[in-house]
Amino acid sequence: MTVLARRRTTRHRGRPRRHGLAGGCALIAAGCLLPIATGGCARPAGEIFPTPDRARVWPLPPDKPRIRFVGVLRGEEDLKAPQSAWQGLQRALHAQERKPVHLVTPESVAVSDDDVVYVADTGAPGLQVLDLNRRTALTARAVDENRSLSSPVGVALGKNGVFVSDAALKDVFEFSFQGEFVRRLGLDVGRPGGIAYCAKVGHLYVVDTSRHECLIVDEDGTRVGSFGTRGTGAGELNFPTHVTCSALLGVLISDTLNFRVSRFGMDGSFVRSFGKKGDAAGDFALPKGVAVDSEGHVYVADAQFENVQVFRDDGQLLMAFGEEGSAPGEFAIPGGLTIDRRDRIWVADAYNHRLQVFQYLAGSEG
Repeated sequence: MTVLARRRTTRHRGRPRRHGLAGGCALIAAGCLLPIATGGCARPAGEIFPTPDRARVWPLPPDKPRIRFVGVLRGEEDLKAPQSAWQGLQRALHAQERKPVHLVTPESVAVSDDDVVYVADTGAPGLQVLDLNRRTALTARAVDENRSLSSPVGVALGKNGVFVSDAALKDVFEFSFQGEFVRRLGLDVGRPGGIAYCAKVGHLYVVDTSRHECLIVDEDGTRVGSFGTRGTGAGELNFPTHVTCSALLGVLISDTLNFRVSRFGMDGSFVRSFGKKGDAAGDFALPKGVAVDSEGHVYVADAQFENVQVFRDDGQLLMAFGEEGSAPGEFAIPGGLTIDRRDRIWVADAYNHRLQVFQYLAGSEG
């Protein structure tokens, strides 16, 4: 039911006073009648990832489920922030001044222990910062007075800030956890791809896709080493794209055009690789994002198979989930992925313009 309020005019010291927005009128909307000074009628915070009546899981029954679909995150609107009527009005009035944060082409994702989600988005392009607890969002772009991020492809959380690799600007940039630009590292890199930070040794690992190597960088930006050269042999790389660092397994790299994942020690020493080109279970077509859960399982997103495969640390396939499409649990060119402290699996579903979130059901192997 629509309620209309008639403007009233009263007299005060001989002059008419109009009770409008400037005068603190009552706000009447959807049955709410409160003075604006009180904040109006608040819209409560909604669940970002509501529990569905019937959760989608992998593998399907009667097998024991190991992965559960949690939800999607497309941008600011999915944060479902609480909002008073006054805030809603202010937002409407200033809608032209600030565009809401929406994911366009998310390439990589990192998630802090306090549930702040950082996304390298080439379509925006910038670093998208989505705080799940405060329900706030922003886009960080500027890297100096004259330049902004152009093609951010990798993101990693360091000890003191967030690192973003930019393929077009050919360097790595550091931002504060709040999204403020801090510095440019000034690395000699041909085409930076994925990046990862390993707290155990205090090093940043930067994949150089065009030079077929991985840089080892101190957090102050000093290059301390590198490993890899172009080839198909043990420890060699062929257009690597993504990297992760695990306290359990060391450094794992998606050796994309060798159609495999290669594992190295944190000093760059080669350990083993697994995978080959093919269309059978456990094979790869275009391996991209790689991550490790709390029990040492390795997850690999394949941008051509449109799925995520899960392996043991020795390369034995455990399962796969996902297929081509736009429904929950379906992908369109998945890229980077990460696993947070709760064993939630975050996948950058690039051409569906979203992140998809899954839950590893710990202790379910066997």
